[in-house]
Amino acid sequence: MILILSTSYDTDSQLVLDWLKHYNANFVRLNDEDLMTGKTIIEFNPQNIESNFIINNGIKILLSEITVVWFRKFGFLHTYENVFGRSNDLTRYLYTEFSILRTLFLKSLDKKKWLNKRINMPSKFEVLTTAYNCGLVTPQTIITNNKKNLTNTFQEKSIISKSLNESKHIKMNDQTFSFFTTFIETLKDIQLDTFTPSLFQEYIDKKYELRIFYLDGKFYSMAIFSQMNEKTKIDFRNYDMEYPNRRIPYKLPKEIEKKLDKMMQVLGLNTGSIDMILTKKDEYVFLEVNPSGQFGMTSLPCNYNLHKKVAEKLIEFNNERQSGGVS
Repeated sequence: MILILSTSYDTDSQLVLDWLKHYNANFVRLNDEDLMTGKTIIEFNPQNIESNFIINNGIKILLSEITVVWFRKFGFLHTYENVFGRSNDLTRYLYTEFSILRTLFLKSLDKKKWLNKRINMPSKFEVLTTAYNCGLVTPQTIITNNKKNLTNTFQEKSIISKSLNESKHIKMNDQTFSFFTTFIETLKDIQLDTFTPSLFQEYIDKKYELRIFYLDGKFYSMAIFSQMNEKTKIDFRNYDMEYPNRRIPYKLPKEIEKKLDKMMQVLGLNTGSIDMILTKKDEYVFLEVNPSGQFGMTSLPCNYNLHKKVAEKLIEFNNERQSGGVS
């Protein structure tokens, strides 16, 4: 049986599930908030691990019956945030409780075949180090909380700053703030001598951005012409709904695909959304990879039909496990 660990609002999960239904695959979707609300019933018994189970839509499923797990997105309690507030002590407590549940699931299912094994999720800094060691070009990067260090490293260069982890949206005083990549034209713009530890990179002028979906050794690439729009020039996620970026299918050079494939194998990732840029000097520069990144935004403009391909990969993994194959 295939288990999808997801969250209720994730469209990519639902579209993959539609294909699994089409193929009459044996699967179950487990949403994070369904555990907390009791919509999905669970029981973990430390004295009898083989008896651990979930009851989903009235059907009891032993965790021992699971053969394949897709970790899509599993750890968002937005309903509680909306009711109590993200910074509320109760919300924070519920997140800590859920983290224990998630760890139980990950450890209980550790020996299964995974598409995106959560335990392998590396930090941005680890990813950049691995990419560099695999022969990919990466931006000059430091993590620091000191302006003097920035000056010593970048001198007069323009730089960008981004979150150490995934970008977030936060609510404060009834307003929502998004942590997109920020452009810093000159270090004089930074008023403080010390600040919260942050990730800084040299700013690289680009021809266009590349979003690449990686699925078990295969690449599905898209060029995004974000450079021509001031709103999306620094971070295409700062979408311009009135004048959307042009997006087209793209073919990476074979040597770049080989280096990316090596990087993903070293990181222990068999899927993920990779961000790169092509500079005005025609140099491919690696930026980051998000193992749980959206791929519908790559699939639809390029007609890659990735949701079908992900469903077929899960079925392939399941068939391998049921026939006794290991990988």
